[in-house]
Amino acid sequence: MASFIAALPMYDWPECADETRSFWHRIENRLRGTGFDDTVGFIRPSLGEGPDNLLAAPDLLMSQTCWGPISRRITPPLTILAQPDYSAFTGGSGPFYRSAIIATGSGENLPVPPADKAALPLDDMRTARFAFNDETSLSGMLAVQEDFSAKTGENGAFYQTAMTSGGHQNSVRMVADATADFAAIDCRSWALACKYEPAAQGVHIIGWTAQRMGLPYVCSPRIDPERVAVLRSVLIGMGCFTPEITSVSI
Repeated sequence: MASFIAALPMYDWPECADETRSFWHRIENRLRGTGFDDTVGFIRPSLGEGPDNLLAAPDLLMSQTCWGPISRRITPPLTILAQPDYSAFTGGSGPFYRSAIIATGSGENLPVPPADKAALPLDDMRTARFAFNDETSLSGMLAVQEDFSAKTGENGAFYQTAMTSGGHQNSVRMVADATADFAAIDCRSWALACKYEPAAQGVHIIGWTAQRMGLPYVCSPRIDPERVAVLRSVLIGMGCFTPEITSVSI
């Protein structure tokens, strides 16, 4: 019997720790129903649990990451298990998600644009202070840059100044207290903010990025194909989507 680790760090806000663990238990129970009898330790990197570079762990049975670092070839080699369904969140559609562009103060929230269109307040953005979670984040930085360049033909900055927040929840707080003027928050994180973060009451949506593939579930490439097949089947049975890309390498 082998021993593995698993984590669901990307939306594991402190306020929803019980929900995160409950979701893992649902996955684990379905795995057990297939005859899977290996030991799996569920860890929370947000609390300092697990290895420093979780995605490089050879015993990583399941985790999440972002297509931004993958596209920049920053992540270690990974097997892509499945794409989660974002349809429950405003701005999400099947395996695709968007980012809400939030600004300081109350106001009417801009509706989600149709299909894969982006709706960016270009003039407001160019002269404003931008808060972003990480420079390699697809939802927090790269999607906005790509949509800005597509609309304007410009490859320069879409903001006047920028500052790193370290996380979407912190970005919401920085915009709410006017430390920053705007930020891009992926639609699932925005739903979490509206549910758990009081600072979300002090911002409103002024734009949306275009649709992009949401955060995939991944595992170490050292996990054998039989276990990968079982994991993928379990996740798809829980409403996830088959990935278009099944592995990434550096």
